[in-house]
Amino acid sequence: MKYFKINKDSGEAYLDAVLVFFISILILSILIGVVPVFMQYQKMCYVTREVLKEAEIRGNTNSEVYDYYDDLIEQVGLNPKSISFDGTDYIVGTKNVQINDKIILTVKTDFSFFSGWIGKGIDVELVSVMTGRSGVFYK
Repeated sequence: MKYFKINKDSGEAYLDAVLVFFISILILSILIGVVPVFMQYQKMCYVTREVLKEAEIRGNTNSEVYDYYDDLIEQVGLNPKSISFDGTDYIVGTKNVQINDKIILTVKTDFSFFSGWIGKGIDVELVSVMTGRSGVFYK
């Protein structure tokens, strides 16, 4: 008498393929939601670095630096929440910074990611802080 073996493995490869497909789609969708945050942060760091370089060259944080900042954010397409030079070592009563004194620049912006999938999305505050030294000597 011949016994027939029932193959219990039939269809398991299809289930594995479907599972791998769904996991890869999940990972891809998470990457599509998270990568724009890093791109926004890179833009913000670029703006911070360039404005700090301008402030170092000028040796002050007057309106010319803010005008350069406005032009740069328009050029890059960034919409920051705030910019501040808090912690900068100013010469008393002016916006001038003596040679080799610290200039601290902070740029903040809000970013919402996963906004297409979760209603209004998840809000994150991105902060870029950079420090430089003035290159101008004031008598």
